[in-house]
Amino acid sequence: MAPMIACDASPTTPGLSMLVPAPPSQAADTSLTLPRSFWRNFAKEHLDRKPTVLVQPFTRGFPTTQEIFEALTNAGQQLLREQSYTLMRNMRFYLEHEDGPDGVAYHSLLFPLTRQHVPLPEDGSAEAYLERLNRWLGGKRFGIVLNRAQSYHWRHWQQMRSFLEGMYAGLGVPLYGADPAIFFGNYRYTPFGIHKDDMHVFLFIVEGKKVISLWPFEELASREEMPRNDPTLRERTASVHLHGKADEDAMLARAMFLEGNPGDILCWPASYWHRAEPTPGLSIGVSLGIAFRPPDFTGVGPQPVWPGRLRLNELPRDGRWSLPASVRSELAKRGRGGLVEASQRELTAEWVRYLTGGAMSGPPPEETDTRLTSKDWVRGDGEHALVAVPLPGGHLLVSGHGRSTSLRPSPAVRRRIEWLVSTLNSGKPQHVEALESAFFSRLPARGFSRRAFLSLLQDMVRWRSVRRITPAAR
Repeated sequence: MAPMIACDASPTTPGLSMLVPAPPSQAADTSLTLPRSFWRNFAKEHLDRKPTVLVQPFTRGFPTTQEIFEALTNAGQQLLREQSYTLMRNMRFYLEHEDGPDGVAYHSLLFPLTRQHVPLPEDGSAEAYLERLNRWLGGKRFGIVLNRAQSYHWRHWQQMRSFLEGMYAGLGVPLYGADPAIFFGNYRYTPFGIHKDDMHVFLFIVEGKKVISLWPFEELASREEMPRNDPTLRERTASVHLHGKADEDAMLARAMFLEGNPGDILCWPASYWHRAEPTPGLSIGVSLGIAFRPPDFTGVGPQPVWPGRLRLNELPRDGRWSLPASVRSELAKRGRGGLVEASQRELTAEWVRYLTGGAMSGPPPEETDTRLTSKDWVRGDGEHALVAVPLPGGHLLVSGHGRSTSLRPSPAVRRRIEWLVSTLNSGKPQHVEALESAFFSRLPARGFSRRAFLSLLQDMVRWRSVRRITPAAR
């Protein structure tokens, strides 16, 4: 592996550096894994310290404009079908207005969204969608933000997970859950203005030049709109309220800037205030945020003392994996009894799904064609393990890629399920009929139905932990 090269910063950005990691060898064109040595250097120089640019770190596998368009289309179609609160929160559409008070641009958040707003399959491409919106909006600038973007495109999920796995090997597993968010549009400024996040940010530039203005935390923390004597402000989200053009100009005069082109990754710590600045044409980026605090699903009730991060080897590795000891010890403090047991069971299941999904904010999209017959051949992922984890009350959770099903089997059936999971984790081709025959061999009558066996196997296909294959000719 060639060493990383530290380049001088842009003349407009004194004090900033650009990292040029040597491209890793890649087994698959969706792999965005950087070596452990890179991440150790990154932690020493930049993580929670200062912004930087990763210049063209990958020769292939980087998200493409078409993939991002497909993810937005998938999310839009689901939103139009369901109009669920979660999707409405994940997918947001902003209109930019240039005639704001005192010359400061502002944005409107549109709600609810209709077919006119979202990408449609018949658009066919990002360019056609942009052209349709320009006609409909009369040229007004717009922006779309899609959170949990990995849940709407399988290849995008693979890309983000591979990038994170390299990070996990070097830095440990941040527990809050990585959240890839798509930013798409011809807007000039970030729709929510100058702000800071509660996560460290890696911005993958997919299309268009990107310019980000940044300020260290202390630079803006004393503004009058900020709370006084709040020790938590550095770790949480906050926004700056500009008083007018003069205020904006004065702030930009004190800013530093990151500039990047397609294929680059811009990085900055959670403590930095920032805003996207005007660039011409369509802008597409994927903002991947990470944080070392407890995940959202632990926030109900008294907050346990969860570890800040896990080791890479504490993620699922095989079918006999169990929750990390640090997590189990906190769950055990919840006591005993019916309601407590049910709560402990559900929280344990959340942790299992969370960790089999690579500690990301959501699972990949489900496979829609899950039909299996006894004549089919299947293969387990082999790289990302299925797990069978006991739950309180005699339940067994089978989980893969952030999804799961819960069973309450007899001890004999539980051992067969553990065998099935282990066999699929080998990554070798398996004949469904042979799997079924081995599963039920000498199993007591009525212990588990063949329909239930096939249903469990189809669940695994639906999660994309198992896929149907065409075996090579013997």
